[in-house]
Amino acid sequence: MSSYPLSLPSDLLEEIRQLAADSGVSLDQWLVAAIAEKVGAARTERLLRRYAEKFDEEQFAQLLARVPDVDPLPGDEPNSAQV
Repeated sequence: MSSYPLSLPSDLLEEIRQLAADSGVSLDQWLVAAIAEKVGAARTERLLRRYAEKFDEEQFAQLLARVPDVDPLPGDEPNSAQV
């Protein structure tokens, strides 16, 4: 494992210390988990952007045109909050 010196504003560090204590983990563990979560979100965003760049609207329309126009199966009906 590597280390990296990190300077944080005092008020932010205090809040992070409290969050770590509330979670029952060390400050280092909390920071590593928070950074890993942010990295995971950035990876997902990058992946979705690559998918979006490849999106073919015409191909999508053709696929949708092949979907049969039938009533939903029992239990799959949209409720009033979803519509």
